[in-house]
Amino acid sequence: MTGRFDRSIVNSTAHRPWPLPDTPWLMTQSWNDLLFAHWRVDPAQMRRAIPDVFDLDLFDGEAWLGIVPFYMTNVGIRNLPSVPWLSAFPQLNVRTYVRVGERPGVYFFSLDAPRRLAVARPEPCSISPTTLRA
Repeated sequence: MTGRFDRSIVNSTAHRPWPLPDTPWLMTQSWNDLLFAHWRVDPAQMRRAIPDVFDLDLFDGEAWLGIVPFYMTNVGIRNLPSVPWLSAFPQLNVRTYVRVGERPGVYFFSLDAPRRLAVARPEPCSISPTTLRA
């Protein structure tokens, strides 16, 4: 794992289904050593577990529960140096996949890390096009 952020990835946008935001991004983070483990879940059961405002994003007619452990590095504020005791740590999230209108998103049942700041949120539900939290 490297502690250096590869800034060239910011220019790779062909895979994005919508344009980049007009405002500058605020944070950096790199995900390392990921495992995406997924289990099929009956859509009716998953439907009961997420708020009604979200539609389930099904694959082959099934809902999916994901367990994703990884190691984060380069966590910090853009253009500021990383802080070693705060900028690298393991994280585990439990998720499913949802939609808001035509936009896909990730609904997090839990975000766990030894750094409280990394998983803190100001409200019970934080919503963006790609990140939705329980």
